[in-house]
Amino acid sequence: MSLTGVKMTEDVWLTCITHALSTETEEIMGLLLGDIEHSKNGSVTALIWGASPQTRSDHRKDRVETNPEQLAAASTPAEISKFL
Repeated sequence: MSLTGVKMTEDVWLTCITHALSTETEEIMGLLLGDIEHSKNGSVTALIWGASPQTRSDHRKDRVETNPEQLAAASTPAEISKFL
């Protein structure tokens, strides 16, 4: 099973673009939150409904790292969505 498509909301797309344009000299990072949809024809689509831009905890040019607290906070919406 391999991913055959990706769909994201306009809000997620705008969040990603805004984050990407926030710096000219450093890489950016973040988490995309979503679900996987399996269709009857065998296609598999990622449905992205949330984005969580992350700030860098290390500003060395050879890496992009974030801190565990940011990752834990970003995972909360994903965990909550399981129960909705």
